Amino acid sequence: MKRQTALALAAVFSLSVAGTALAAPANPFVDVPAKHWSYDSVNKLAQAGVISGYGDGTYKGDKTLTRYEMATIVAKAMANADKADAETLKTIEALKAEYGSELANLGVRVDNLEKNASKVKFTGEVRERYEYADDVDNAFLTRVRLKMEAKIADNVTFKGRIASESEWGNSNGSSNTTKLEQAYITGEVAGLEYSFGRQPIWLGQGLVADTSANNDGIVITGGKDVKVTAGAFKKSDYNFYLANIDAKLSDKLNLTGSYLKDKDSEWYKTTSGGLNYTGIANIGISGEYGKNDAESIGAKGWMAKVAYKGAEKTKVNSFGLWVGYRNADAGFDPGTLTTLDSGDTAAAADMALDAYGIADNIKGLEYGFNYTLFRNGVLTVQYNDLETKDTKIDKKNLIAQLEYFF
Repeated sequence: MKRQTALALAAVFSLSVAGTALAAPANPFVDVPAKHWSYDSVNKLAQAGVISGYGDGTYKGDKTLTRYEMATIVAKAMANADKADAETLKTIEALKAEYGSELANLGVRVDNLEKNASKVKFTGEVRERYEYADDVDNAFLTRVRLKMEAKIADNVTFKGRIASESEWGNSNGSSNTTKLEQAYITGEVAGLEYSFGRQPIWLGQGLVADTSANNDGIVITGGKDVKVTAGAFKKSDYNFYLANIDAKLSDKLNLTGSYLKDKDSEWYKTTSGGLNYTGIANIGISGEYGKNDAESIGAKGWMAKVAYKGAEKTKVNSFGLWVGYRNADAGFDPGTLTTLDSGDTAAAADMALDAYGIADNIKGLEYGFNYTLFRNGVLTVQYNDLETKDTKIDKKNLIAQLEYFF
C-alpha cells in the first residue's frame, strides 16, 4: 500500500504542477509547519487541487489512507493524463487497474485514459495437448491463441484472434501453423445486431456449423425471445448463405432451426432442428437433427449430448462430465464446418483423430471429463469410441489436454 501511495502521489504531483508556476506558498494545514521536510510538496499538491485535507484544516500526514482516499488521488491523475509522459502513463494505468472498483463507486469512468493509452484488451489461452489413436503416430501439440478486443466507436467493438499451433519440439516444421483466425467488428443499428469481418459462425446446436476461424462475411441478428439471424460468408473459396432461428420458450428450453447452403448448392443445402434444455439441476441436454440435400448427396446427421456441471476456469476444483453421440452419413459435412464443440481437427494430416470432432461419415459415442486444476487452468480428457459409418473403419481415439488462460 505504501508503494502504491508513493506512486500515486508521484504521478499526480508531476502532472498537476507540470508547466505551472506556483505562487509563494501559504501554510495550507495547521499540522504541517513551514519547517517540516514535506511542507513544499504538500503545499504544491494543495494548490494544484490534488489534496484538500480534512474539514478541521489538518492534513494528518501520519494517518493511513483508505482505498477510497487513494482512489480520489488516482482520479486526479486520470483527469490530468493528457500531460503524462509514457512512464507516468504506465503508472496511472497500473493504479487505475488496482483501484477500478473504488473509482467506479466514486462515479469515475475507468476509461478516461482511452485517448492516451492502448484501447486494445488482450487475453488468451495456451493449450498443451496429447492425441492418441491405434496404429498411427500420436501427437503432442502446443497451441497459443491471443485474443484482442477494443471499443472503436459507440456501439462498435473490434474483436480479433491470432492462433499458432505446432508439434512439440518442432516449432519451425511443416506442422507449425500461425493464422489470423478472427478480425471483425460487432455493433448495433436500428435495433439489429451485426458482425462484419472474419468471425466465428455458430448455427443451431453446432451440428451444421460451429466453426470459429477464417469465416469472412456479415451476420445480422434481430429479436429478443425469438432471435432471427441471416448472413453470408466465405470460407475455403466457397461462398455460403445462412439463416438461424433461436426461440427461447422458457428460461430452461431453447429451440433452434438452421439453414446453410453454398452458392450453387454443390456441397451444402442443409436444414436442421435442435433443442437445448437445462431444466434438471446441474444437467444440460442438447440435440439436433439435420439433412443435407445438396446435389447428389442427400445425407442425414444427428447428435445428442448430456452434460453434468462443467469446469469453471476461475473456480478451482470445479468439474464436468458429459457423454455424446453422433451419427452422420458420408457427405453430411464435407467441408468440416462443425467440430461438435469438441475442438479443432488434429494438426497432423495422417492422424486417425481427424474424425474425432466432425459430423461426416462417422458414428459413435464420446465421453468427456474436465477439471479446474488451478485458477485459469483446466484439464480435459475425452475418449471417442467412433468408426466410419460406411466402411466401419476404427476411429477410436483419446485426447488429453491442459488449457491455461491469461
